[in-house]
Amino acid sequence: KWGAPTEFLDPPTGVTYRVLPRPGRCVIMDQDVSHTVVAPNDKAGLRPRYSLVWKLILHPRGVGQDMTDIACGRGDVWPESVFIGSA
Repeated sequence: KWGAPTEFLDPPTGVTYRVLPRPGRCVIMDQDVSHTVVAPNDKAGLRPRYSLVWKLILHPRGVGQDMTDIACGRGDVWPESVFIGSA
């Protein structure tokens, strides 16, 4: 209701995807994905829009660890991933 989506550009198609903020929502993405944030609309009043960014670096705990499993074998506790664009 307050707007303020994060917009993602899919370069091959030129399509823009909008993800609205929701309580508990977390967007995990590659830092090189073309994106921008949009200011809240008038319904937000004087409420600001905050973004929190962490730069995550995954380090293996042991030799030969599969670094593609970011859920560390606990995929059942993570929500289903949503892929957008031509990914």
